[in-house]
Amino acid sequence: MFAALRTRVSLASLGWGLVLLVVQTALLVTFVVDWRVPVVVAGGFVVTALLLDNPLWAVGGMLAARLLSVGTMSFITIGKTSIGLFEPVLFLALGSLALKAVFARKELWLAWPWKPVMLAILAWRCVGLFWCTKLSDGAKEIVTFGVIVATSMVVVAFVETWEQLRGMLWWWIGACVLIGLLALFGDALGLTSYAQQWKAAESGGRETGLGQQPNWFAMNLSFVVPATAALGLLQKNVFWRWGLFAATVFIFFAMMTSGSRGGAGSVVIAGGLVALGQPLFRKWFVRFAVVAVGFFALAALTNMGDIGKGFNRIAGGLTFLFQKDIRGANWSACMGMFQDSYGLGIGPGGYIDHLAKYSDWLYNSVYRYPHGIFWGEMAHAGIVGIVLLGALVVAITRMAIQTIRDTRGTEAEVLAWAMPASMAGYFAWSFVEFSIDEKPFWEWLALFTALHLIARRARTVGPPLPAWSYGRA
Repeated sequence: MFAALRTRVSLASLGWGLVLLVVQTALLVTFVVDWRVPVVVAGGFVVTALLLDNPLWAVGGMLAARLLSVGTMSFITIGKTSIGLFEPVLFLALGSLALKAVFARKELWLAWPWKPVMLAILAWRCVGLFWCTKLSDGAKEIVTFGVIVATSMVVVAFVETWEQLRGMLWWWIGACVLIGLLALFGDALGLTSYAQQWKAAESGGRETGLGQQPNWFAMNLSFVVPATAALGLLQKNVFWRWGLFAATVFIFFAMMTSGSRGGAGSVVIAGGLVALGQPLFRKWFVRFAVVAVGFFALAALTNMGDIGKGFNRIAGGLTFLFQKDIRGANWSACMGMFQDSYGLGIGPGGYIDHLAKYSDWLYNSVYRYPHGIFWGEMAHAGIVGIVLLGALVVAITRMAIQTIRDTRGTEAEVLAWAMPASMAGYFAWSFVEFSIDEKPFWEWLALFTALHLIARRARTVGPPLPAWSYGRA
């Protein structure tokens, strides 16, 4: 018996030795080609080893990288795909979390309320490849949805407790504060040079964030504003409470410099929804509004450079929303694509190629995207896509209602209101901007889904979530 055991151990050692030899040989060959490749690979192995011991670092780093990654931070472009900060972090995070799941025998394919609808959307995209304009563009969209499913899966699987969820929110808040600091002071300090890299965003001279189109920049920051204030209400330490309140105002202020009316409106909608259900939040929401109006007035009256121009743009009339009929023309094109495809849709990708048929001016401009999730689904996925989009909204709404019920009287209750409220504000905004696969909506939804499952387990299995009284804050 001992001889057989020694034989198995020897064979296992020999196998691992061969693997190590192959890896070393491959690294030596790549070193001859380019010395940076083996250095990066070795660094990747070290980071993966660290993340295996700290899987929540992988989740938090993946969320932060998703927020920080913008077009101007792309290092490599392959076809129409840009590789920047997020892609290598995603690769390391997903790889280490998959290994952790294998070693710990952890189930990743959990059930959550909106997963069947999401898989149906992905399946319909795959079917649409049979009639899409360009197979490469359609495949790129499929890959994007696959990444969404993968990131959602690991967030839901690894964020399992109330404390872990709060930790992920700290990662999100920290990333948004860093984004705001870079956007406001990066150019002045010589750390960045992104402000002039998006020429199409110069209307009104507004701030463009990290070289990103203003509406996308505002979207990255808008989700966490109500949740940051909500998390502040839960803090017993005065320093952390007021620090989070200050972070709420700062993130909102940085977002407003973009001049995005949709971003401002989405935060107002989200804050109003939370205020309806939370008396304590309502009190602080009024105070927050007073401070925000004060900042707004100061920036507008003193004409604080691009910041003031961005604020003045938000205060201006809505007529600019349809200047040159940009959105209306795109929506008309989407309806034309829907009708000409007999309600089937043009398939994934291909919007720009089809646009030449409906508007030559739009086709030769930088405004050639549907300007709205509903319109984009109408053009690409047809009637089936519209139905699935409605089913997704219903599934998320039902999940939000159940989560609020499960968290009533606990510390999680105020976040159970704040997190879906941000998504509701985004949903209203999405009728004039964005596409269904836009970041970071899906990561935020995955975090809220983790909260939903945590609350369900606490209510049905236990232990219960910590009780929370509304008290004076």
